[in-house]
Amino acid sequence: MEQQLIIKIALIAVLVLAACVLILPGRGARGQAIRRLMVLLTITLGIVAVAFPNLTQVVADWFGVGRGTDLVLYLLIVVFIAYVVSSSAHSRKTDRTLTVLARKVALTEAELRKTGVLRADATIVSGQETIFTPPEGGSDSH
Repeated sequence: MEQQLIIKIALIAVLVLAACVLILPGRGARGQAIRRLMVLLTITLGIVAVAFPNLTQVVADWFGVGRGTDLVLYLLIVVFIAYVVSSSAHSRKTDRTLTVLARKVALTEAELRKTGVLRADATIVSGQETIFTPPEGGSDSH
């Protein structure tokens, strides 16, 4: 039981670190670089585990885990949780951006109709895109 203390501490530390990285704002290139490095590290560890399966047992023994496959499972759980949290955060950000864009399009369309640049029946919905048609005999001065 004492041997399992090392893996428990290591897994909890990795989960806390992953949570901090994912919770803190990862704006711009820095956040994207961290995510890419994590993916690269995961793929590299996967390749090493496949190429040298006995190595997983050696690492598992060092961490106090009974089998190498258990260690791989623990690591996959950590990766899965990090992926879910990251995807959720990205989805929320995308939803906010889409909402802002939809509001801007609606306000712009309303303003164009109000000024007479766009006719009330000028919006044609085609599938999932909206096409704006200019007024007949349109004026080029806006």
